[in-house]
Amino acid sequence: MKGSTLSSVTNALRILRLFSQKQKELSFTDIVRLSNVPKSSTHRTIATLVEEGFLSRNPRTTHYRLGLAILSLGGVIFSHHELYKEALPIVKRLSEALDESAHICLMENLEVVYLFRVESRHPDRLLTQIGRKNPIHCTSEGLCILAFQDESTITQLLQAELYPFTPYTLTERSDLLSLMADIRKNDYCLLENTYYENYTSIAAPIRDYTGKVVSSLSVIGHTGRIAGSKQGMLIEEIKKAASKISEYLGHYSS
Repeated sequence: MKGSTLSSVTNALRILRLFSQKQKELSFTDIVRLSNVPKSSTHRTIATLVEEGFLSRNPRTTHYRLGLAILSLGGVIFSHHELYKEALPIVKRLSEALDESAHICLMENLEVVYLFRVESRHPDRLLTQIGRKNPIHCTSEGLCILAFQDESTITQLLQAELYPFTPYTLTERSDLLSLMADIRKNDYCLLENTYYENYTSIAAPIRDYTGKVVSSLSVIGHTGRIAGSKQGMLIEEIKKAASKISEYLGHYSS
């Protein structure tokens, strides 16, 4: 039994090591050929790795790629960085098209963490740093992730003391619950002046292969540039870009 378990672990590690930055997807046949693991053992091992989230399957190509559970084996910034790297051109195109700063953000320990950013050319842009952590309750990028989490996670945040960073920061439980209901309904979050006055942020959720919201794509800019009729166009472009990034994580919307 002990030897069988060790063999299974060895097979799983051998398969996972086949994937790299240059080889992001592999077919079942490729995995059997490259791993030298017997076909029946490969089938069982892949099924287990998919079930546990260490591999995901692209329904369009039927090929396999690394899943999000790999991220639990390392730090939030370094492990996520590689997974989202291929989505960076989407963030760059969005930032250039909208002429505003764009970010991919994660949630860790009830804070929002900035993983990637592309700065706009505007001198009055709001500067952010990769790895920086901000409160969730006053940022669209944070609330856009939190709104889709389980009830216990949401309750945990709402029970904490929520600091009002501006006169417009929402700190009441009922207001935040109502806002999160709107986020789930509309699939985006827009906040004005809630963290820094005169700045507006718009965020859309990014989903993994299971459909779970694991991160967000946000655009932050001066309220004067993001106000009025332009907002509708910005929201749609951000949502489309977030959907494309979700595809990199194995989520394909119908």
